[in-house]
Amino acid sequence: MAIALIGALAAGCGSDSGDSPIDGAPDNGTPGDGAIGGVDAAPAAPGSKRGVAYGFRSAADLAVLGPAVTWWYNWADRPDAGPPDSAFIPMTWNGAFTTKSLEDHVPAGAKYILGFNEPNFGAQASMTPAEAAARWPELQAFARSRGMKLVSPAVNYCGGDCNETDPFVWLQKFFAACTDCQVDYVGMHWYACDKPALTNTIAKYKQFGKPLWITEIACLDNRAKVNEADELAYMKDAVEAMEADPMVFRYAWFTGRSTNSPAISLLGADGKLTALGEQYASLPHGN
Repeated sequence: MAIALIGALAAGCGSDSGDSPIDGAPDNGTPGDGAIGGVDAAPAAPGSKRGVAYGFRSAADLAVLGPAVTWWYNWADRPDAGPPDSAFIPMTWNGAFTTKSLEDHVPAGAKYILGFNEPNFGAQASMTPAEAAARWPELQAFARSRGMKLVSPAVNYCGGDCNETDPFVWLQKFFAACTDCQVDYVGMHWYACDKPALTNTIAKYKQFGKPLWITEIACLDNRAKVNEADELAYMKDAVEAMEADPMVFRYAWFTGRSTNSPAISLLGADGKLTALGEQYASLPHGN
């Protein structure tokens, strides 16, 4: 799930029904060794976890979301508007990257890079674990040349057009095929509207022994029945759980603006928060 990018970033304009493409990928809808083992990355500093997944950013948007929202990404390897800033986290959306494209696009000073987006989905990055593992060394070499930490591909449960339906099986196969790979954090997405389901799923991701980046989260299951009150209640529960869990290094609400599911939007007009956005910016941070 995501908002599409604009300008030179995308092959064409899309909608918020699909994760943002890079390097011509279709706009479709909806220091460690990589081994499963001990945690090898520092825990999150207090107040540093909260982010937002969205494109079409503006200075006014970022100002109204801050300072509670300390980072953002747009499913691409460079910002879609305005100058680079230290809060931006680049992503390699799929395997259609080269070392040169990363060198040209990734802002200097970026400390992290997010891996492939929902590669088990045919409508998203569409990469088998073996294919992702084969591309990882080039991404890793670039990251090491910049002193950046790497976040694994972010997977989710897939209900159709999948190379693997179970995200945990996909990641297990990826790590098995990428035994010498650097993976500092494990990425994940979650759209169920229930706090126990979230905490149980986070607990299951801990099998990989890495801190977690929850790069997309919202109440989107049964979206036709979800209203603003549902989102407000779920967000409060979810943020509380993620802030309290020391294994959650970063998390990002999906999304800034959504025309397909307006109840999840943090932003209304440019630089204006919705009620959900006001809550997201004001909820307490963990200690």
